[in-house]
Amino acid sequence: MKYFYFRKDVNIISSLDLINSIKTAKTKNSLRKAVLSFRNSLDKSSVLSMSNDIFKQFLSIEKIQTSSRFMLYVDFRNEVATREITSDLLDLGKEVYLPVTLKEEKKLIPKRIFSLDDLVPGAYGILEPNVDAPIIDPSLLDVVVVPGSAFDKNGYRTGYGGGYYDRFLENTDAIRVGVCFDFQLVDDVFPEEHDKKMDFIITEKNFLNF
Repeated sequence: MKYFYFRKDVNIISSLDLINSIKTAKTKNSLRKAVLSFRNSLDKSSVLSMSNDIFKQFLSIEKIQTSSRFMLYVDFRNEVATREITSDLLDLGKEVYLPVTLKEEKKLIPKRIFSLDDLVPGAYGILEPNVDAPIIDPSLLDVVVVPGSAFDKNGYRTGYGGGYYDRFLENTDAIRVGVCFDFQLVDDVFPEEHDKKMDFIITEKNFLNF
């Protein structure tokens, strides 16, 4: 068996069914549903351990080491955990920005933080910078760390259906780093014309450079 990250109360047979549904998905929506169902079954210790492995690789990239302005995200619902890497980048003297979500406009606004203590609950219950935090023009960012429901081996991603990151990435030439767990890396996410390709995709087991 390839994955052992289930909670104790998750039936092994149903978990195998979820893995199979990821492999056999024929549409973007069915793939998203299968991946997120499996990801929601992970226990927190596994999420943190795999996230740590992902960001060790992230910090080993020369272009990352020489970059100054980073946009990350605050993890939610078992996404790759970002609190530790956010603190690490702040400790390294990097500028760190996190998105504020404008639901009505379906838009992300990058705002600077100086500490994780600067965060307040925002849209969808996700923590984000407070209203007075400094804003940066997306074109000035060096690196954007991008979450997603699934990524494929050609560099494409599928998000959560809102199109926030696709629109945001149109306005920046920053290095795009997709981070996900290995079961979220699939052969095909059925990309559409508006979907943006990553420069790197990193999982706890794989490193893809496009």
